[in-house]
Formats: sequence, structure tokens, C-alpha cells
Amino acid sequence: MSKHAVFEIKYELLEDQIEELGTVDTATFDKEWHQIYGAFTLVVDGHEFIPYPTPNMPLSAKHIYSELILTNLDLLVDACNSLNSHKYIALKYVENSWTWLEIQVDDEVLILSELNHEIPYRYLIQTDKFLLIDAPYGSFSNVRINKSEFVNEIRTKIIEFIQEIQAINSEILKSVYFSKLLRFCDSDH
Repeated sequence: MSKHAVFEIKYELLEDQIEELGTVDTATFDKEWHQIYGAFTLVVDGHEFIPYPTPNMPLSAKHIYSELILTNLDLLVDACNSLNSHKYIALKYVENSWTWLEIQVDDEVLILSELNHEIPYRYLIQTDKFLLIDAPYGSFSNVRINKSEFVNEIRTKIIEFIQEIQAINSEILKSVYFSKLLRFCDSDH
């Protein structure tokens, strides 16, 4: 049986997005784009938090799985920045109104669960446990991970993502929409 990581971030920039990004300047990115699209998911104990395309899927089919990569990474940075000040964090899946990644902090251990509960909150991150107290579990629950492994996976994937964007078009890294990710990579989490 193969050993899988307890927590893994997977993303893929789609080929047509890469071509378009190669020609965009910072001002145009800030004004018209604000975002990088592509496949994105969090894998927790072997369960995909967001559906993710298979490797051999054609590009036209992969578009069904298109997600807001920058927004998802920004939310994970917000979660990391909240780990020392909150014992409870819930991140909302941006594309629907009922899926949440619950993170309970127990010193240096995080307990991750998928919650399914439709609540009309406009915020994508919650630190009030009672808002989701009755939410049923989704495909995984009470998965324990060391806090440093969680933060390291986020930092590693953000650095990889930034390097990939830099190789495509380093100009757009000057965009305000990349500032949170760049600051996180430069910090001492």
C-alpha cells in the first residue's frame, strides 16, 4: 500500500491560461484579471476537498474543474496567519455555499474536517466555532496533522506556484494580487 501525505495541495495551470498570462502586463492583470484560474484541490488523508481532473483528461474537460487558484492560496495564507491566535478556523470553499474546511488547533497538532453546511456568510474564513456547530461531516473528519507540516506544504506550494508564474511572466508578480503570497513566503512562519 502506498503512503500518501496527510495534507497535500494540488494545482495545475491550464495550457490556454498559460499562453494568455505570458502577454499580460501588471496594470492589465490588476484591472481585468485579478486571478489565476486552473485546477486546484486540497487532499486530506487521501480525500479531495475539491474535485480534481485526472492527469490524462483533455484540456476542454479540465475547464470544468477550473478554480480560483490565487483566492484559494490567499485563504490558506489567512489560515496560517490565524493558527497562533485562534483555536478554530473554517475556510469556505469559494465555489459553493456549503463546503468548509474546518481546522481545530490543539497546540502543535491540527485536526482537519470537511463540513457541509449552507450558511449565508459572506466571509470566506470563520473563527467562531458555534457558527458551524451542527454541520455534518463531509468526506473526511478529525484528520490529525502536525501544524508545521500543514504550514510547510502551504509555503512549498506557494513558492512553487510563484516560480511557475515567474517563468511564464515575472511582470505580473508585481500585481497587488500577489502581494499576500509574496509576503507569506518572506515571513518566518
